Amino acid sequence: MDNANGRSAIRSSVGDMSEFSVPGYDDLHLLGFGTSGEVWRARRRAGGEVVALRRATGVDRATLAAAKTAAATARGLATPHLIRLRTTARVAGEEVLVLDHADGGSLASVLVHRRQLSPGEVVTVVAPLAEALAQAHAVELTHGRLGVSSVLLAADGRPLLDGLGLGGLHDPEDRLDPTGALGAAADVWALGALAHRLLTGEDPGGTSLGELAPTAPVPLVRAVVAALAFDPSARPTAAELAAAVLAACPALPLNGVLAVPPAPAGTRRWRLPSRSTVLVSTGAAAVVVGVVAAGLAWGRRTGVDPVPAAAPALSRVSSAALTRAAPDWRAVVEGLDALRAEAFATGDADLLEGVYLPGSAALADDRTALGRLIAQGATAQGLRHQMRAVAVEAVRSDRVELLLTESLPPYRVVGEQVQLVPAGGLSRHRMVLIKVAQGWRIEQVAAV
Repeated sequence: MDNANGRSAIRSSVGDMSEFSVPGYDDLHLLGFGTSGEVWRARRRAGGEVVALRRATGVDRATLAAAKTAAATARGLATPHLIRLRTTARVAGEEVLVLDHADGGSLASVLVHRRQLSPGEVVTVVAPLAEALAQAHAVELTHGRLGVSSVLLAADGRPLLDGLGLGGLHDPEDRLDPTGALGAAADVWALGALAHRLLTGEDPGGTSLGELAPTAPVPLVRAVVAALAFDPSARPTAAELAAAVLAACPALPLNGVLAVPPAPAGTRRWRLPSRSTVLVSTGAAAVVVGVVAAGLAWGRRTGVDPVPAAAPALSRVSSAALTRAAPDWRAVVEGLDALRAEAFATGDADLLEGVYLPGSAALADDRTALGRLIAQGATAQGLRHQMRAVAVEAVRSDRVELLLTESLPPYRVVGEQVQLVPAGGLSRHRMVLIKVAQGWRIEQVAAV
């Protein structure tokens, strides 16, 4: 679909906006227009979650099928920095994509009021997106159209990459890489171009980044310049870019994030407490903590069997062999932990499917713990483990057994009141990961 036809199709639907409805969703509100059609905010009738509905106007079925397949892979990535495709609906012969909703608006809306960001804010935006792309590239998934308009924001300022897996819905001639290349290297260039825009207020051009941003930390400038190398083979990987940006300077909170808009009628939206929120231990929140606080660390709660010893086929290997062939297990576990934390922070139990192996006891335990929180009208914020050591005990191509040494810092249970749950000391868990098509998933985890 060429640009002219695509825009015509989008505009031609405007006259039908007041009549647009999707079975199972209420309180539709038009947010704007994407490349493939209108984007609406809506409330899911069953459960009350706020979602985004994207009308796939004028897109053929083969393209939609390919996009949905890729989006399913994207959904399984262990990162909290993605807008995920939840499901689809077909209304009057038209496909509607049901996606996560970004409560904090968009990066574009921030830039309407601010020409550029501080270096620390650029780290906050760019590094998580690079890490998300690194996970996508590891499963041969690319974005293909990354730019300011594809970065949305959570209410707490967390960047969310929109459109991953949906590249087939964009106009094919919309290439960002100056070489016309596609693939992972093109995504890295696009993220470098985004960082350049955020630092300077300008797209990459003839003037050097160092001249346009003379006060930016030199390591950050070097990282962005490397991503913008004309030769795709000379660019860093997304993982290397993330590491370089994180090491360049301290991250700072993103200023100018839109306030959480009013929820549609009849819904209840979970809100992050502001920095001025007083942490108290009263009322319903205290009850919640008493019920679930002991169960929010890794692993099954008291009285469960430990993870069994490795099966005979699971070979013991040397650290040298692991270095040659295995992924960064700490990064894998931290990614799964981040997605788990997002599930508890948002009350979205479906995110746990991207953390655990289907049917596993660990998945059932976390669903139970999250269900108890939701029943009390609460969520848990900041539920992230700090990994002190990750040791490999046994490994094969599709299964690994890890010994984790970690701690769970203080986190907040947020409901009608806010409860700060004290930090736990160091603990050790044995975790078994299984490799599936979308990546690694936790099969078993138990205290040692």
